[in-house]
Formats: sequence, C-alpha cells, structure tokens
Amino acid sequence: MSSFELHWSVKDSLIAYISGLEDGTVEALEPAARTESGFTFVLNEVAADFNADTHTGVLQFLGTAHFTGHWGMMNITIKDPRVELTSGHGVLSIAQGGILSPEVHVPFVNLNVIPGSHPLMLTAALTAEGRGVMGEQYSVGQKLSTVTLVDK
Repeated sequence: MSSFELHWSVKDSLIAYISGLEDGTVEALEPAARTESGFTFVLNEVAADFNADTHTGVLQFLGTAHFTGHWGMMNITIKDPRVELTSGHGVLSIAQGGILSPEVHVPFVNLNVIPGSHPLMLTAALTAEGRGVMGEQYSVGQKLSTVTLVDK
C-alpha cells in the first residue's frame, strides 16, 4: 500500500478568525504538522487498508490540530482523523475521550471524492457530531475546507 498524508485546513475562516484573536492559538501536536495551508497528518500504516484505484477502504492518520481562544471558551481538537471511503463516499471521523472514558472515533465530516482530482481531493460537510465539536455557530451539512489525500 502507498503511504498517504492527509492535508487539511479544517476551515480556512476559522484559522483566520482564531489567528486574529488576542489569545488565539492554532497549533499542531506531533506527529501532525502546521503548514501554510493548514495541517498535515501522517498515516498510521498498521491501521490502514485502502485501495486508491476504487477510493475504498480506511486510512488512519495520527496527530492533532488544536484551536483555542476566548480565554478557554473556544477549544476545538481534531485528533487522529480516520478516513473511511466506499466507492468515493464516506466519512472522516476524529478521536474523542480518553481521559475518564475510552477513546472513540466520532463522525466529524461526510466526504465525497472530487472526480478526476489528483492528488485525491474530497469535499467535507459537517455532521451533527462535528457540529458539537465546532460549536453552535456551525450548521449540520456546512461545508468545511477540502480534504486532500496525498499519495507519497
């Protein structure tokens, strides 16, 4: 299997907003990295099974994107994203919990492959669970930034 990276800014306007706050912080926790265009998450090859030709399977990534601001009132964590696709459609889930409860993956955005894109690009629409992570100012189905899967 190829080694993929996930490139994603989550929501460009969110990064711009938080970056403009007096106490705003946009950071990546390793092994994720902060880039000019957002974040890069690395593949956990042991937990991945993906067919790039049919856009079907699971890609488990490692790392965290963390957004904070408003003196602790805003705290958004995108941890260890997992992409699950079947014939070009699917979900990106993120890890939650882990301190007092077991860590579980919850669906964050629904994904659709953009036909003919290379590298592989996917539209991202917020799920109900994702709205809970992002906050009430977002609506279910709201478009977030395009997800890019780079085959290294």
